[in-house]
Amino acid sequence: MIGVGVDIGGTFVKLFVMNEHGEIFRKEKIETDYSKGSKGFIAQIGDFINAIQKEFADQRVAVAVGAPGDVDNQNGVLRYNPNLKFKDVTDWPMAEQLFKHTGIRPVIANDATLAAWGVYEADLKRQGTNVLVVTLGTGVGGGMIINKELYQGSNGTAGEIGHTKIADLTTGPLCGCGARGCLEAFVGTIGIKRRVYDAIVDYPDSILAQMVKEEADFKIEIVSRAAEKGCKAALKVWEDTGYYLGVGLSNFMLVLDVDTIVLTGGVSGAAKYFMPAVKRVLDAQPFKTPFKRLKLLVSQNPNIGGVGAAMYAIYRAQKENLQ
Repeated sequence: MIGVGVDIGGTFVKLFVMNEHGEIFRKEKIETDYSKGSKGFIAQIGDFINAIQKEFADQRVAVAVGAPGDVDNQNGVLRYNPNLKFKDVTDWPMAEQLFKHTGIRPVIANDATLAAWGVYEADLKRQGTNVLVVTLGTGVGGGMIINKELYQGSNGTAGEIGHTKIADLTTGPLCGCGARGCLEAFVGTIGIKRRVYDAIVDYPDSILAQMVKEEADFKIEIVSRAAEKGCKAALKVWEDTGYYLGVGLSNFMLVLDVDTIVLTGGVSGAAKYFMPAVKRVLDAQPFKTPFKRLKLLVSQNPNIGGVGAAMYAIYRAQKENLQ
């Protein structure tokens, strides 16, 4: 069996072709093309899938698409996403459009949800019963494995840890979703950037301040490079990031009581700087039981979304065959 994983981002789309043994036959990264509208974009993805069907004509091909935003996983509809710039679509029926183009009815799910399945299969080798995967980047997303199954909730929106609230709803920092006080507004790249600029006001002679001044485009990696040099301002930014992330994770732990949390995404590359603060927050929780056996891990696979989509496509197809 062949699984095609499509991981849609606002700038790029990652496409993976794998078999049930985890072998990767194709991996491509293409720009998210807005020039021909949503239908032209679907046609581009459909053409790729049709080419794979032709190449692997002797095998069943299954497809899963990870889409950023609010996904109706039951009907394959992208209800809302602020990061995709298609103006010609509302309640985007992705599954139906791809089915018409390819003859395959794909799984459509939130991108962080399918990344969670990728972590569960590829990184954890299905070890663990209840797992929370947190994607740390511009946005902060999450996906859950509950009782060894991908859990998407009643409406397909489960796992949105980035939009849980850890600050005052009126005075907390503004999140990209339009609300205030979201975890994402503290530990997503925009929130980290805000604290960087606050830090260089307090530490104008710091290494971090000098790096920000010298480099035209701000990238989060600047903070890690400064921290590597022992910069107090940069270390403080990461310390605060770890504290806020620890607050968010402890809230989720008290509700879900998972056995494993895995951090992934670009910001997780700085885990060695912020993880001590995360652990201090978790260790300081008065209600100790959920945290005693918790495994807190980091995945560095930059393609986990596409890999997870391809693997989940195969998993779902195999499960349907058994039923």
